[in-house]
Amino acid sequence: MNFMETLKSCLIEMSPFISAIMPLIIVLISGLWLNKKLENIKSRLQLDHSIIQKRAEIYSEIQDDLNNIYSYIRRVGKWKEFTPEKILQSKRLVDQKFYTTQPYWSKNTINKYKELMYICFKTHRGHTQDAGIRANVEKYKSLSNWKDSFENSFISDYDESHLNKIHGEFMEILSKDFGIA
Repeated sequence: MNFMETLKSCLIEMSPFISAIMPLIIVLISGLWLNKKLENIKSRLQLDHSIIQKRAEIYSEIQDDLNNIYSYIRRVGKWKEFTPEKILQSKRLVDQKFYTTQPYWSKNTINKYKELMYICFKTHRGHTQDAGIRANVEKYKSLSNWKDSFENSFISDYDESHLNKIHGEFMEILSKDFGIA
């Protein structure tokens, strides 16, 4: 008997064993592949959860200042308690926190935040000038905390409907970043 015939004979004798074990090998290989995929998914979900937790932490630090800005310009809530100085301080704090934590936010959130701030403020008014609050200054002059020097803090191209639209879109995009929408 030559080698080929011996091999053929051996394979024929082992074929019942090979037939019995082959499905187990396929199940084992498939199980290992599936386990690897599930581990990758689990790892990604844990990362997503960590990012969402960090976003929530960041947002909890800026939510009051963001609301103060919106309330003051819209003249709702406790807006009468604020001054332009407080609103500009809030803008600085929110900007600092938002821009230093950019890697945690989606591009859509960053872009919508910039758009919201553009609707609320006019920046780059000159070397010694603070940002201007886009609001109708006449609506603020009757406040008990009003000072004549505040008038320079305002820019009169206020558009309430546009502000509401962009603010709503910003809140919707934030919801998506938190995995809510």
